[in-house]
Amino acid sequence: MELRHLQYFLALSEEQNFSRAARRLQIAQPSLSQQIKKLEDELQTELFDRASRPIRLTAAGELLLDDARRLVQEMEATAREVRRAGRGEVGRVRIGYSYGGLYCLVLTLLRRLVAACPDTNIVIHQLSERDQVPALRTGRVDVVLGRLTEPPTPDITVRPLRDERLIAILPADHPLAVGPEVKLGALADERFVMFPRRLEPVVFDNYIQACMRAGFTLQLVQEVTDAQTQALAIAAGLGVGLSGEQLALRFPELVYLPIEPAFTVAKIAALWCDTRPPTTLEPFLTGL
Repeated sequence: MELRHLQYFLALSEEQNFSRAARRLQIAQPSLSQQIKKLEDELQTELFDRASRPIRLTAAGELLLDDARRLVQEMEATAREVRRAGRGEVGRVRIGYSYGGLYCLVLTLLRRLVAACPDTNIVIHQLSERDQVPALRTGRVDVVLGRLTEPPTPDITVRPLRDERLIAILPADHPLAVGPEVKLGALADERFVMFPRRLEPVVFDNYIQACMRAGFTLQLVQEVTDAQTQALAIAAGLGVGLSGEQLALRFPELVYLPIEPAFTVAKIAALWCDTRPPTTLEPFLTGL
């Protein structure tokens, strides 16, 4: 039995008239009659007493009625859920993002997803620079918000989002923390607390290049693997830091100042594998 046959059967059983049922279903009356006859032929029994006025169900039709209602409701509910899944409103979404920041972008994306798709299971992975593309190819994540550090390969789609400016992270009582900007050369004698190069080698090298342009070599005194530890070390007076501006986790004990002259530390992009396009996510990436 096809779903539409059961829908036609229910409409006719409720309207008890072929013309009214056809109008309700927005089909021609002869087409309705043909489809009801096909259902009866398939079940090898008459479902309606066509001689009565109004048309009434036969005993076989009465027996089918409750099950038909249940089946149609279940199928329609399933169809609604499938459509919701197709729009990304249910199911699972796996998002990867770079070490060392991008929290503002990730936070905005997550808020959009939670507001629009509250039934979606959202999984978040923090990924090193070298792990992002493999995670896309293996299906560990559906999309990555990351710093574009190398030319894309043919199987990876890249949607540029924005340039990320370099900032300095200073203790609030640091003499240079009066802002609104800081010249990078003014930090030449400082000790730096930074993410290790192995996590984001291209971005780390950009930090080094910026310092060399400013006339000094960065003195790394402590490596950290997350923004909170970096903040704690800097607030405690172990050094200062460099980062991209996409930091949502900003601590009151610290001051975050743009570097002058402006230096782009990375280009930020959304990446996904063409064999697993995140079609349901694309609308949420607009304007990040």
